[in-house]
Amino acid sequence: MKNREAFLSAAKKTHIFTAKAEKICELNFPSPLFRGFQGGCSDGSRHYYQIVMHYDFPDRLRDYGRIAKVDLQTGRAVKWSNDLYLDHANDMTYLPHRHQILVSHNKPNPCRLSVLDADTLEVIGRTELPFPVYAIDYNAKRQQFVVGLSGKREFRFLNADLTPREERTYRTSPETDRYTKQGIGSDEDLLYFILWDGKHKDAPDFQNTIALYDWEGNDRGRIDFNVGVQEPENISMANGKILAICGHTHPILYHLDPILP
Repeated sequence: MKNREAFLSAAKKTHIFTAKAEKICELNFPSPLFRGFQGGCSDGSRHYYQIVMHYDFPDRLRDYGRIAKVDLQTGRAVKWSNDLYLDHANDMTYLPHRHQILVSHNKPNPCRLSVLDADTLEVIGRTELPFPVYAIDYNAKRQQFVVGLSGKREFRFLNADLTPREERTYRTSPETDRYTKQGIGSDEDLLYFILWDGKHKDAPDFQNTIALYDWEGNDRGRIDFNVGVQEPENISMANGKILAICGHTHPILYHLDPILP
């Protein structure tokens, strides 16, 4: 982000931004069996992690996939995991103090989180939350998580040990109710909820967007962006940049750069 202070100042006024979408790379699937993509995250400096899914049963009881580790400098996958059973794997977040990846399973096990070693991309642990979530992000400077609650237009904050920061939940802006919820990213100032306007692809006001909130749950506006009818799946922050995986037939990694007013 070229002028972060100006961006944050405008966001305090609940500003509606637009963003330029710069394509970083397109990822190929490791085999024809894999034909979808869901959650992702960044370690903030070197690599990007994202899931490639295959639905081997209509009821999604045994979704499996592989994690790609992508070098942000070259755009190339430097490592693929083995097949992993992570259900829908709707979102991920990187834990720098442990060098681990935390995966939110979502359907059909929305309370389940899996822990992956960021080097080997192997599952090394699992835990269950007392409530269902569809998306998750961890901010190291604040040592807090933000999670999106499954089946609701709400989110809440968790401490570093995954206990609730408070009992309160926060309602997202009614202006974003038309969108499909996807993933969450964050920095020390703002939360970034990436949203898919797929139900309105033929409408004149079709527009994918990122809903902005602060760490007190206040609405801070939106960032509209245009990648055509590609579906945005996940979002993360790396070196002050907003990175998002979108795509139609293949996942494409974009840098989304807000245009200042």
